[in-house]
Order: sequence, then structure tokens, then C-alpha cells
Amino acid sequence: MNQSVNVRKVIRVGERSVGITIPKEWLAHLNLDIGSSVEVSLGPGYVLIRPLSPSSTQHKTSNIIALKSSEPDQLERLIIASYIEGYDAIALNVPRNIAREVFYKIAMRLPGTIAMEGEVFKIRISVDELNTDLNDIINSMKTCISSMFDLLIDFFETGDHNKLREITKLDDDLDRFHFLGLRTIRRTSFRDPASAIEYTVIIKSLEHIGDTLDRVSNTFIKTGINVNNYGECRHMLKEIFLKVSSYVSKSINSLLASNINQAMKVLLQREELTREILSTATKCIDMTGILAISHEAMVAVYEAAEVAEIASLRHTRKMGVPG
Repeated sequence: MNQSVNVRKVIRVGERSVGITIPKEWLAHLNLDIGSSVEVSLGPGYVLIRPLSPSSTQHKTSNIIALKSSEPDQLERLIIASYIEGYDAIALNVPRNIAREVFYKIAMRLPGTIAMEGEVFKIRISVDELNTDLNDIINSMKTCISSMFDLLIDFFETGDHNKLREITKLDDDLDRFHFLGLRTIRRTSFRDPASAIEYTVIIKSLEHIGDTLDRVSNTFIKTGINVNNYGECRHMLKEIFLKVSSYVSKSINSLLASNINQAMKVLLQREELTREILSTATKCIDMTGILAISHEAMVAVYEAAEVAEIASLRHTRKMGVPG
């Protein structure tokens, strides 16, 4: 069925409701019948109606995907991509031992995945995206990132490399929320396409912030730097990451609380904070890995600013809606 546009009239239904009709032949195309449930959502200047049935057109042709690759690392990435894309089942057409090894390596990062042992190794995905609150995912990512920052600050105070290893483990938890968030957006974007784009930017930015802390931790682990030998620089780095942590937290809070004033403060503080990071790097130039560490701190700042930009964008859009 080709895409069709019809002009319909709004009609009265009972005493307090109104409705519109659709051509009867559309029902078969959408797997609907009299009495089927649909979701009706109000967007900026339009009304969107979508079937709620999991067998609707959106998922009917993309329910299962078969993957094959001789490279385990490539297969891993393909599984993650298929999860995010919204497939309900993933068949792995590879030797069973490879399928198991790859799946169990990433299973904890993909919520709702179950291994199905049969003639072909399949991954079944059971997630209720329609009832998953993206703001809950953002809150969970915020908590995870805050814990990662706390551990990094503890490292600067104690020099304990175990704190860094805990950060790398938390980054895996952050990936879980990231992948679940993107999958949820993919499956529910029809509700509000504009918000779906914004949520994608937000969740990707938070994941990137976590990645910066993971890379900072790995820089210290791989170089074996003993921060206790860099008294003044250790103190300066601690102060910098305390400020970056506060900056990230304020940015996320401005979004969740719809606080435009806080969002504006975050955006205005961006350049000042990045200059301070560069100044610290210059003073500690003899410290191994300082350029990489300072770069990651600046990336975290700019990713947090992206979140504040979305907060200000949402405020602007609300101002443009007629009262």
C-alpha cells in the first residue's frame, strides 16, 4: 500500500467527544479491526494515531534478524545494533560455541535478553518499551555518572587504583541504560518525533560523559601513574573534576526540572570551565597523560552543555505553544 493522505472532517461523537473516520481498507494494512486499540498522541501542530498491537506494520517486517560473521568482535557490534534497532529476536548463524561466547560477553549490557537454545542459537528480547519512562533512564544514568565521578575524586585523594577499576565496571552499567534508552526511543519515536531526537542526543551525551571517565581511568591504569608523586597536580586535578562533576549534575538537573535559568548558567559557564582545565594542563605538563586527561574533562563539559541546550530548546518550544 502506497503512502496515502486523506482530508477528513471532524465529527461529533456523543455529547462530549469528537472523532474522525478512516477508510475501511486501511484496517487490513495496519492489522486492525473493529475494537482494536490505538494510541493517539498530540504533537506540535498535529495528531498522531498509531496501532498498539505488537504485530503492527512497524514491527511486522523487522521482528527477527539473522546475523552471521566470522569475527566475534564484529558479531558483538551487530548484536548491539540489532538490539537498539528494536528487533524482538536475533538468530546467530555461527557455530554454537562462538554464539554463546559472544552473547554472554555482552548479555549484562543488554536488558531483557535471553538465550534460546535450539537448532539455531537465538537471542530473545523481552522489553516493555511502551511503558519505559525515558526520564527514569536519564535519572539512572545520572546516578551512575555521579558515582563514577565520586570514585575518581576518591582516587585523587587516595591514589587507590581499585577506584579506577570500579569506574570501568560502572561504565558497563551505564551502557545498559544507554542501549535500553536508544531501543526505547526507536520503538516509541512515533509518539513524538521531535522529543525522540532530543532524547537521543541526551542519552548519547550522558553515555559519552561516562566514556570520558572510563578513558581517564584507563589512562591512569595503563600508565601506572602514582598520583601521590604529583602533590600539587593531584590537588588541581581533583578540583577540576569536582567542578566538572558539579557542572554535569547541574546540566542534567536543569533538564529534568525544566529549569531554564539553571540551563542558561550552565551554558554561560562552559568556556570559563574549559579555560580552567587548559590552565591546569599547562601547569602539570610534566605529568604523564595530562593532555589526554584534560581533553576528556573538556569533552565531558561540552557533552553536558549539549544536555543544557536541549533544556533551553524545550523551554523555547513551550513558549511558542499558544496558551
